[in-house]
Amino acid sequence: MWLDNASREAVNQFWQRCGEVEPFPRNLERPVAFALPVAIIRLPRLVLRDVERWLIRRGVPFSFDCRSRAVRGCLIAYGGQGLIFVDGADPDDERRFTIAHEAGHFIVDYWLLREAAIGKFGGHIAEVYDGRRRPDVTERVHAVLAGTELGVYTKLMERGGGGDAGVWEVEDRADRVALALLAPPDEVLSRADTSAANFAERQAELTRVLREHFGLPAAVAASYSTSLLASVDRGPSWVESLRLK
Repeated sequence: MWLDNASREAVNQFWQRCGEVEPFPRNLERPVAFALPVAIIRLPRLVLRDVERWLIRRGVPFSFDCRSRAVRGCLIAYGGQGLIFVDGADPDDERRFTIAHEAGHFIVDYWLLREAAIGKFGGHIAEVYDGRRRPDVTERVHAVLAGTELGVYTKLMERGGGGDAGVWEVEDRADRVALALLAPPDEVLSRADTSAANFAERQAELTRVLREHFGLPAAVAASYSTSLLASVDRGPSWVESLRLK
């Protein structure tokens, strides 16, 4: 399954809350404003220290627990609301995907978990998520708190580099939500001719559609096309797989 049930439900809830479906290519800025308690901030040549300075100028003494560096995007969430910072100098396709990726983090890794906890324990659990008090015994052992970040929630969309398996899994899920928002799999496959006998031709066609119709960055479109073709049994043959290595 290309998108797990929880992520699929998150995408459906997003468009239901938005009240309208944006035509392609989507930039998501208007839908995010309608559907989520999130503001999108563009800063030129996004660097972490500039995000800190932006917040300090507005009375928020926040500091990242890492060295300053350039990133494509940054999500900061607190109190059930969020700020998505994006590199205003990036081209439209990169900025489009950054917004979708950080929105994916906000929806799946922060907002829905926080809402589920409030539904289970009541509004007072928000104090735990916001780092204003420690969880009691019942809250600590309950699965809804497992693996979640308490206090100020931050996620960075790096310009390169890897991470451990846990980080990769979280980032991969955010990517999948982002792609489902920008270029839903069924919509993509309906617009591309994947009948070519050669895998390279099928991938080239799908990548072209993703670039031209859905406005995805080149690297993202190439990776997504490979994943989509594999999900519908149109990936490379055994012989082609050997040639690709």
